[in-house]
Amino acid sequence: MGHPPEYRAAPADFLVVGASHKTSSTAFRDRLFVEPGDEVQLLENLRARGFEQAMVVSTCDRVEIFGASRNMDESMQAAHELLETRLGGQPVDPGALYVRQGRDAVRHVFGVATSLESAIVGEADILGQIKDAHARARRVGALGSELDGLMQKAFSAAKDARTNTAIAEGPLSLANAALQAIRGLFGDLEKVSALLLGPGEMGVLMLEHFRRHGLRHITIAGPTPGRASSAAHAFEAHAVTYDELGSALERADLVIGAAGTGREIVTAGMMREAIRARRRKPVFILDVAVPADAERAIAEMDDVFLYDLDDLESISRSNRASRDEAAREAWRVIDSHVDAFLELRAERNAGQEVTDLRSCFEQMRTDVLTDSGDMDAAEVTRRLINRLLHAPSEALRAEARNGDNADVIAKAVRRLFALDSEVQSGDDEPPQGSK
Repeated sequence: MGHPPEYRAAPADFLVVGASHKTSSTAFRDRLFVEPGDEVQLLENLRARGFEQAMVVSTCDRVEIFGASRNMDESMQAAHELLETRLGGQPVDPGALYVRQGRDAVRHVFGVATSLESAIVGEADILGQIKDAHARARRVGALGSELDGLMQKAFSAAKDARTNTAIAEGPLSLANAALQAIRGLFGDLEKVSALLLGPGEMGVLMLEHFRRHGLRHITIAGPTPGRASSAAHAFEAHAVTYDELGSALERADLVIGAAGTGREIVTAGMMREAIRARRRKPVFILDVAVPADAERAIAEMDDVFLYDLDDLESISRSNRASRDEAAREAWRVIDSHVDAFLELRAERNAGQEVTDLRSCFEQMRTDVLTDSGDMDAAEVTRRLINRLLHAPSEALRAEARNGDNADVIAKAVRRLFALDSEVQSGDDEPPQGSK
């Protein structure tokens, strides 16, 4: 008698563990932040502790592990412990770390890629950051077919939402409004010296927009030398830390606040000193941080022009209502992609079971024909039916004796074999090798 098909493990399910601007402070995420040079070791540790597949997304807004696993409990615990290790023994903010599983994880990944989970909905930088993280994980062999497939669909969903909704127009209109106001003060941007604090995604968006319109002289301030240098490298900019902010303000014509640390890191006192050192040369402060980076009292000072997101919305004549509607429409697009992705995945998984079932039945048919000798067709078919029903009959009897799910299984059998409806022959799909 032939052997049954080789056992195939259940597919891995999707998992996200991390912290974002919605659940944690900037200081907390700064401690969690994973430099590219630390990623390989973290991925190795994750794969050694339950994650078959994993990648790390570490930006100003979020530090997250995207993964696929067959053991959710083990993987969740491993992710929590490995992230908490990065805090150096400091306590974890209550509720800072979150977990998404299954469909929720898929929807979250698609939403992050589309920037629907960003502090500024619609910003474009996050998609490039995720693609870079995906490429790094692939290079070190941390991606499998399931996680890779998820990310490819996430990129497609993001492209669809950004192309076919107005989600990308909000940040662009704000950037244009900021450019209009800055040019009103300085005119040409080529001689303007800019200082970016953070850098959060919205700050990077603003900086890239200004560079396309002539900005050349850039300094980037970060909480640590490593963070500042990493961000500055992308813009061929000078790097400083927050400890050097006083002297950096003296040299800056344009200050872009995008750190969102939860405290006002640019104070009125610091600006008074900077203006005095600049001999009252004007400064434009564009505070796009949430919460604000600049003390509100600065707006009352001479020679300092402070604009925040509300000011930019007033200039661009766009309002939060239209941006919120664009986000809702983008989420509808994303949800359709999530449903399509999960339905196709379920069909593929079920398709393999159907293939295995056909192979098993065909092997039984071959065995019966081999053993049939001179038996007539009635006897051959009777033996085939007995052999086909032997294993499921024994399983049903065992479940009836010992199981708590006998009714559920009985209903599933009746549905699988259409016992309560007209039986379909299925002759239009004969198993391979039938005549």
